[in-house]
Amino acid sequence: MTFKHEWEKLSEYTTIPEQDIRHLVAAVLPEKQLFTYEIIPGGCANLNIKLLFHNDKPLILRLYFRDKDAAYREQNIAELISSTVPVARYYAVGDFEQYRYAIVEYMPGITLRDLLLDHPEENMRDIMHSAGATLAAIQAYHFDRSGFFDAQLQVRTPFSSQDLIKFIKERLEHQTVVEQLGAHTCNSIARIIDTHSSYLPPDPSTHLVHADYDPANILVHRVHNTWKISAVIDWEFAFSGPWLCDVANMVRYAHHMPLIFESSFLQGIHDAGLELPDHWRITVDLLNLVSLLDCLVHCPPQQRPRQCADIIQLIQHIIRRLKS
Repeated sequence: MTFKHEWEKLSEYTTIPEQDIRHLVAAVLPEKQLFTYEIIPGGCANLNIKLLFHNDKPLILRLYFRDKDAAYREQNIAELISSTVPVARYYAVGDFEQYRYAIVEYMPGITLRDLLLDHPEENMRDIMHSAGATLAAIQAYHFDRSGFFDAQLQVRTPFSSQDLIKFIKERLEHQTVVEQLGAHTCNSIARIIDTHSSYLPPDPSTHLVHADYDPANILVHRVHNTWKISAVIDWEFAFSGPWLCDVANMVRYAHHMPLIFESSFLQGIHDAGLELPDHWRITVDLLNLVSLLDCLVHCPPQQRPRQCADIIQLIQHIIRRLKS
């Protein structure tokens, strides 16, 4: 079982040769004349490049470096949900020399993360309510079983709540996790998992899960002086499973935000007709522990000390809440 490694950036790919970009664009879009391009910072597992053309609309060139099947997975998800969820259209997916690429519709706006950080005076209530309603629309899609998708959205790697427990305990025994958290904390987490295992999502959970549903992957733009969601982006880690995984991602940093951030998000879920289960907070905390322990395994403290410290603080915060 694998989960997204938070904070893992593709800095080694941000210097992709200009000639490679221009050759690829000329080969796959021969009818268009490329004027210039802009590399969009902050991508994980792929590289996004905004293509600007003479007398034509911009497009996104998306290059996949870790999981090439993700290109087709994202394309198929966009086709599946576009009638109810704001997503970018995928015009083409293919290979050019060593690159797996997708040509994607350019969606206007900034990330919700940038809006929240750079424009705190804006009305947070409405946009977070919309984020909750959008999550309700995402989870309405179901599959035949829980697990990870192949390129065609067939579940090829099934998993259950017992697999989650096994995964957590394997991570608690990992040398990097033990060194950074300490044996005492690892033992405390193991006891918490044993005590709270009944709060893990029930089997089977077969909802569409974005798996990285947070403000960095939601684009927003201003329409008539109101901020609206223009697209949910970056679906490469999507899988079939418990929709509370996406709630967990969104509220992971809620304790650092104004109360309206979480309350409006949850109200948006409710108003869209989706009810949170009893003891949902415990389930969300357990799901965040799964992700954060995996993040810690892949976070070298010598190379990313601030990121590792951030993960550890989050884990400690969750432990305190689960013990209270």
